[in-house]
Amino acid sequence: MNGRNIAVCFLSAIVVWCFAAQAVWATDGPFDPLKVVTSSFPGSVKVSEKRRLVEFCPDETCDGFLGSGAVLVDTLKDFAYLYIYFFSDYLVYLPEWRNHSDAKNTADRVLLKPEYRSCNNENSREAARCVLLSLSRNGRIKLLFIRYDEGQRNVVRGNMTGQLAEKKPVPKQ
Repeated sequence: MNGRNIAVCFLSAIVVWCFAAQAVWATDGPFDPLKVVTSSFPGSVKVSEKRRLVEFCPDETCDGFLGSGAVLVDTLKDFAYLYIYFFSDYLVYLPEWRNHSDAKNTADRVLLKPEYRSCNNENSREAARCVLLSLSRNGRIKLLFIRYDEGQRNVVRGNMTGQLAEKKPVPKQ
């Protein structure tokens, strides 16, 4: 085979793979990365589309994500998933989950979305950090820490930049 034939075969293989991947993803219905979280932690995710609020509550404390009216709910779900997968502090619950192939594949799938291409990076965690910082810029999405204690809901606004700057264990890739 000459170089041209090899290139044609290579490009054909890529096109076939892309169509196959698209067909598989299309049969899943609408892509919702939070379904991967709820399958491992039933009842832990609450989504209020009207209030543009996502809460991840594996116990009586929660990571909350509040979007402005300009933020699509799907974008807010992507944001929540990337934060939970790469940066959340729930060390009792998340390390083992992060090592599951479906959790990692979902993180990769979110990062591959066209709207996040400007954050491409060899390191998925750095790409996620870029996406989260970009989406939270100008208060578009805010990080909340929520605690349900003795029948009361207590909310404290988190510092997104500070949370993302902390050196934490990297999920195994």
